[in-house]
Amino acid sequence: MAASGLNAATYDREGRSHIAALADYAMHLMEQMKYINEHSFNNFQMKIGLNMGPVVAGVIGARKPQYDIWGNTVNVSSRMDSTGVPDRIQVTADLYQVLAAKGYV
Repeated sequence: MAASGLNAATYDREGRSHIAALADYAMHLMEQMKYINEHSFNNFQMKIGLNMGPVVAGVIGARKPQYDIWGNTVNVSSRMDSTGVPDRIQVTADLYQVLAAKGYV
């Protein structure tokens, strides 16, 4: 799981550059997977689901603390990933509108 724009330093309400950064990251992951497959004679596949919206974040665990995020935004992304098409990046309609306005195809 990867998230972007979780704090004031990385959240860009006006230009939404944190959303473009997350989309770029997803595309680079896909390119890297192709490279790995070409050079290791494997056929690994990856599914990515991207969503945007509010989340709740915090540290959980007393013995092994971990930072985690929860919420419907995360759940939808997870479902898109688990039910998605291999070697594709799925996005929600809201995220598509933001990315299309920035010239993403």
